[in-house]
Amino acid sequence: MVSSAYGQGYYRFLGDPVTVPDQTTPRFGITYNTQGFDNPTVHRTTKMIKRGATQADVDAVANFPGNPNAIPTWIDDAFQQTRLEFDACGGSLAANARNVSPKTVTVTIEPTGWYEPELGYAVAGAYYPGTHQIRVLNIYYIWSGADNGWLRQCSDLLQWEMENYFATELNIQAEPRTKNWPCDAPAQ
Repeated sequence: MVSSAYGQGYYRFLGDPVTVPDQTTPRFGITYNTQGFDNPTVHRTTKMIKRGATQADVDAVANFPGNPNAIPTWIDDAFQQTRLEFDACGGSLAANARNVSPKTVTVTIEPTGWYEPELGYAVAGAYYPGTHQIRVLNIYYIWSGADNGWLRQCSDLLQWEMENYFATELNIQAEPRTKNWPCDAPAQ
């Protein structure tokens, strides 16, 4: 269950990761590691500017993440929003979603997309059911093609991968999704 990273290749907008201890989110106690991207010392925007990025996108990268508490808030928000999505389905799916534990999933913020051998291409986010780990790129920006200028931060990718976590825990199809997902997702 992945989000592909066709657009930017392996560019590191916020520099290299640093070793930092795992932390837990304030609301749900989800274990996460920012790899230092909660307070990055590098914000590489020159390449974006040369390629015609909007000032709003350049500013978003230059100011990432906004404040040091943004990442744990985004993680908790993704868990809460996903639980609400499943709850809106009603029935046994909603009841079972209320029992999905925030304590078994971990989140790591990555510096760049990474090659996923099983898929044969680079990804921007992934949920790994065997380890209950979510990995997401800090900044995802598409350089060219039909989606040129498409910017997403890890907050957007966290939501998608948290949904994959819930779907896997509840034994329903995580991807592909319909407009009524998760309510109409088939069992796995």
